[in-house]
Amino acid sequence: MAKRCKGFNSKCFLFTYLIFVGILLVLWVNRLPLMHEDQREIPADLQAYIASPPRSLPSFSLNMADESVLTNKWFEDKWSFVYFTHSHCLPECQPALEYMNRLQLAFANKDFNFLAIGIDGKHETANDLASFLDLQQYKLTAVTASENKVEALAKTFIALFLRTDFSGGRYQIEQEHHIFVVDPKGRVYATFIPPYTSTSIQRKFLKLRLFYARSE
Repeated sequence: MAKRCKGFNSKCFLFTYLIFVGILLVLWVNRLPLMHEDQREIPADLQAYIASPPRSLPSFSLNMADESVLTNKWFEDKWSFVYFTHSHCLPECQPALEYMNRLQLAFANKDFNFLAIGIDGKHETANDLASFLDLQQYKLTAVTASENKVEALAKTFIALFLRTDFSGGRYQIEQEHHIFVVDPKGRVYATFIPPYTSTSIQRKFLKLRLFYARSE
């Protein structure tokens, strides 16, 4: 015959309590994915590039060319276009950089940021990247950081790149040429994947911003 638990201090009561708490924890963990599901009704023509749900950026600090530090606060209350690159990316990166430059001209006001994040922090500084961009006549804000910091940030953006080392100190960096949009809340809100043009991105961004205004 099963024994009943006698008193709140009994081992039987403690065991039952732990089982109960364990069940509650399992239910809570299983509920977490549901809590993060996107509740927005995203229009069909936006689904290809809007992040669902938007991805919040982790806390970070990146080095700028003027030796100051860029943090999450830089993204607040502005729309930002972001591109991961390095100073030896030509000619593959030229179309993306050119489109970033054209977007900057099209949205030339204080409500927009345009950022180039260096992915070769082991060999170049933010000043090196800024000098390269300036030489190509691209007026983007340039930042770099340690490999670990950039890789951690790239995971949230889902910016993929691969570094291959060769003998004699030579190396090669292969990268995707996605252009990312960060919303005024500091979240990765959209990704534009080649093939694209600055005109197509502008058109899609205007639709995106209107959807944002209605859904946030």
